Amino acid sequence: MLYALTMSDVFPMHGAAPCIAVRCQPAIISLLHHTFLLLSDPTENPLSFLSPSCFRLWPDNRLEAKMTVANLLLKAFSLVPHLNFQFKKTDDVFNLDWRSEYIQSLALIAALGGLISFLLLLTIVIVWVCQTCRTNVTTGKTRRKVRRLSTALFVLSVACFFMLGICLFANEHINRGVSVSIDSVVSLKRSYKLSYAQVGRMEETARNTSSPLTNLGAIVNKEGAKKGVNQTLLQESKVMLQNFTAAISRVADSGKVFLEDHEHDLERLERIRSRSASYESERWAFLVIVLSITICVLFAGVIAFCRQSKKGAVIFSAVGFFIFIIVWVLIAVIFPISIGLSDFCTNGKKFAMEQLGNLDESVEFYKTCAPRPANDILPPDVNRYLDLMKYITGSKSKLDGLLQTTFNSSEAITNATMLVGQHVSDLVKLEGAVGSASACFVFHDDIINFYYGVCDQSIVGLAVLFISTFLLGIFLFVVLIIVSKTWRLFTKMPHDYVEVDEDDIFNPHRGSDSAIPVDIYGTHVFNPRTRDRAEPSTNTTNGTTGDEQSSLLWNRGSVAHPVNRFAP
Repeated sequence: MLYALTMSDVFPMHGAAPCIAVRCQPAIISLLHHTFLLLSDPTENPLSFLSPSCFRLWPDNRLEAKMTVANLLLKAFSLVPHLNFQFKKTDDVFNLDWRSEYIQSLALIAALGGLISFLLLLTIVIVWVCQTCRTNVTTGKTRRKVRRLSTALFVLSVACFFMLGICLFANEHINRGVSVSIDSVVSLKRSYKLSYAQVGRMEETARNTSSPLTNLGAIVNKEGAKKGVNQTLLQESKVMLQNFTAAISRVADSGKVFLEDHEHDLERLERIRSRSASYESERWAFLVIVLSITICVLFAGVIAFCRQSKKGAVIFSAVGFFIFIIVWVLIAVIFPISIGLSDFCTNGKKFAMEQLGNLDESVEFYKTCAPRPANDILPPDVNRYLDLMKYITGSKSKLDGLLQTTFNSSEAITNATMLVGQHVSDLVKLEGAVGSASACFVFHDDIINFYYGVCDQSIVGLAVLFISTFLLGIFLFVVLIIVSKTWRLFTKMPHDYVEVDEDDIFNPHRGSDSAIPVDIYGTHVFNPRTRDRAEPSTNTTNGTTGDEQSSLLWNRGSVAHPVNRFAP
């Protein structure tokens, strides 16, 4: 693992100037130590303690600058041991042959996830069986207990929703990383097609130059047979013309060999693009469908928990059981895929060579080269091919001068050399076109983006997806354990007062309030059957007289009328 140390005022990470990369972690501690020493003694050189063995220069290495968190994840995934079916550590790294020990190690990792899911499923089944075999006793059921159970299930469901949201985010993150890689492959294919076409045109032009050279050789032989021609210059001209013709033939033959060697490169790039696009689209759609179904099931479960519905809880238990299995199958698949992709990014060079063929050398070159648009460098095979043009461009003017001197500016020689010069000029132009189309700055960013999408964005997305899916599986396990208790607690009771709380004053089990008067609400005032009963009263029987009995108005005797003072 390389640790990048950036000094913005001296060595910027991005730009033309190189940056310093620390090879070993102790150098960071040493740097901090010398930083404090520098504060006390400003005259000390802060970089004097740095040894050349601990540092190396990265000229604009943007891949290492981008991949920071991904490097930590790659290192973490590399710590997972690779064991074959004999449980022995294997040194086979990223070999996708189905009979290889590497595939056996990934299968064992997937089997470990399957074993954990089986144990959790067995625990759920045992708890459910025990819950089903319990005696149907509901006397201890209270509203507070049911409320607490519903609240716990609601909180766990919200946690599951949160994990599902993170899973969807991670799925989009992976899709974005793979999309970046696919777009870079498309750009690589387009640029490579242009470079390949320029080499083809150069090879064709070199072959077309053979005919004017043959015509020039015939004219030289014809003019050389005349009298007055210097035989020494004539022989020198013939030798130079033969060498020049041989150089043109080498350009044509080497171009043909180059085209044949890289004939299937475009097909390989297209195969990588099509397979990556199809696999990624199917993976993305599958995860979205599974996670959407899980969200719907959890939403129905939340409604059942809030309504305290026994039927809804039972249905959620049945469907949630299968959702739990699917989630743990995803966990058992995502983890080995994450390890496999990590191994590809760290030790996948051999596999890349097998898949890319002759293109691997160019890919490795463009990945590590430093782009310089002013004077760019070329890959080795293209550079070897264009080196053949050095003799042609250097000897053309010498050949023309020697022929003009030998044949005293003969018109036939002049016309023939002009025709050859036009073809050579086209070759020189195509040489520049091939160099521009094959330069480092044309392919470097696309190669970096490909590795960045696969080995950075996808690795981070897979790690987040694995962690969130694992936590989702744990939360679902707890939910399915707790939801079995709702099968009895959510049962509707025959009347309302059985579910009263312990602190309710109307709880029949409270000894102090067992003798509550029947007329506490005064509903028996006009009930004739309770009028003559002697029982504790709350003074609601006859208004304000309490226990005094007063006769009715129509049963009372006549009342004497007041004396009339005005009567005679």
